[in-house]
Amino acid sequence: MKIHGTAKGGALSKKDFGVAFAKSVTPSSELWSVTGTGQADQFNNTESISILAQRFQTGHELIGQTITRFDASIKKIGSPTGNITGRIINSSNEEQLNLGTLDSSTLSSSYETKTFENTDGYELENGDRLALYFTTDNDSNTVNWSMNTSSESNTNGSYFTGSWTERSRDFTMSVWGY
Repeated sequence: MKIHGTAKGGALSKKDFGVAFAKSVTPSSELWSVTGTGQADQFNNTESISILAQRFQTGHELIGQTITRFDASIKKIGSPTGNITGRIINSSNEEQLNLGTLDSSTLSSSYETKTFENTDGYELENGDRLALYFTTDNDSNTVNWSMNTSSESNTNGSYFTGSWTERSRDFTMSVWGY
């Protein structure tokens, strides 16, 4: 690529600068997925459930992979308001990567796949979780995340109420990265 200045040797044009110094993004592909239904977890006020997450442990194929996106099968119950935020968090519940937000009122009452993505990516480590955050003050107006009826080795769905409760099933999702 040839980079050039102005005729008088001045600064580069915006066009040249953008081409010469654009951030390179590694293309991501689907690395892991869980299909099937039969179960679900939901955010609720009564039990103070504001985080639903899939935990990954040593031995799982995603450990050491750079995660850029996950797709979650979710639906609304009633008329929820507020944002759902996708995050990768570590075993101390500290955010490692924010994957964006989604307005809960835009959800359907049927399960649909919604994407949470940040192309910066994060290399998944033992104990990390792919998490959705949502707070509701009315259990009749909330969000459900679909789950299958079993769990693979070294991973499981979970929810947080001041401490983590591990499930014996996985959230319906696909995970993307490189």
